[in-house]
Amino acid sequence: MQDRYNIPKKRLCIIVNKLTSDLIKNIEATKYFWKELNYSGNHVVDGKYVPVKKEIDIGTDLLSSNNRNGKIPKSRKRRKIFQGKVLIWGADYETHDILHYEFNQSESGYTYDNYFKKLKSIGYEMKSLTLDDRKIEIMNSAKRYYPNCIFQLCIRHYLEKINRDLKIANIKIKIRSREKLIENLFDGTKSEYIPITRKTSIRKIIELTNEIIELEFKHELLIDFEIIIKSILKSKNFKIAKTKIYSLENYFWPKRFKMKNQYESEHINKIKKLITDFKENKKYLINFLKYPHLNIPNTTNLVEGMNSQLESRLTSIRGFETSRTADNYINSWILKRRFKKFTDCRNKFKFLNGKTPLECAGADISDIQCWIDFSKNLPTKKGG
Repeated sequence: MQDRYNIPKKRLCIIVNKLTSDLIKNIEATKYFWKELNYSGNHVVDGKYVPVKKEIDIGTDLLSSNNRNGKIPKSRKRRKIFQGKVLIWGADYETHDILHYEFNQSESGYTYDNYFKKLKSIGYEMKSLTLDDRKIEIMNSAKRYYPNCIFQLCIRHYLEKINRDLKIANIKIKIRSREKLIENLFDGTKSEYIPITRKTSIRKIIELTNEIIELEFKHELLIDFEIIIKSILKSKNFKIAKTKIYSLENYFWPKRFKMKNQYESEHINKIKKLITDFKENKKYLINFLKYPHLNIPNTTNLVEGMNSQLESRLTSIRGFETSRTADNYINSWILKRRFKKFTDCRNKFKFLNGKTPLECAGADISDIQCWIDFSKNLPTKKGG
């Protein structure tokens, strides 16, 4: 922007900070259109780290852990360090609209409490809440204002967690690489014909096959467990998922545990912990199957996408001088997003393209020529 408008960087920052400070808060825009808005009630929430600079007086910080050499600084100049602040935000699943956000010091129960309290105060009826982890503070805060809310854990995050804990990603890569080598020894992907150097090829296939069998045998328990968990979370319906869970808890694990002498103790301990974790979380992992009529999202991909879009903007900024300027910028970015038409929605949300999030929620914004002018001079409410 500095090169585009031929304006010095400092002057440009002053202009942007002044403009963003003049805009209404995002929740006020929601209130303005409220009587026109129609939301699904399926909410997806997440937190986003935002870098904000903090001034520290070195002279008053002589006894801190930062001053480990015991020397008195020569000057009392102030220095700036990056301090993490957290953006708590979410969107209605069907409309992708961001009704409200909170910006605070941490991803605490207090911050989430404010978030859900304000959502409730404007009249948003939340049927389900999809989140990336079973954080008690989030659930307790949501239940305080939405006692009948259905919680759904992100199955993508859970499968990634399982994969990290099992530590078999490299094993699967090794197995697949050997399978590829075997496939390359055949004349075409669908052919059963081995090339003219068949003796050498057969010898190589036997060698690679033995390596695959050895890897699968050594990590059999871990590989099988991951396959079962994945099949549960990818089930076609709730009944199938429940059947697979019953099989996991009453057949697979008891039988394998009796054979623990045949497996490495490290593997047994890993699966034991993961089985316990799965039992604690299972009801939050398959609610999207239990209530198919509610169309509950089973991942937090929607908010993860929002996080990525915002991150691309924050990367060029590198950090804010104060919490106030950070808050104002985020607020203006969200307002702009709500008035901007979708262009890249895919699959079942392809129909949203060509409309803004506010329009997807039912708002009539045909008389608004400039979202900035609207946000600077909010007219009389349409009602409600």
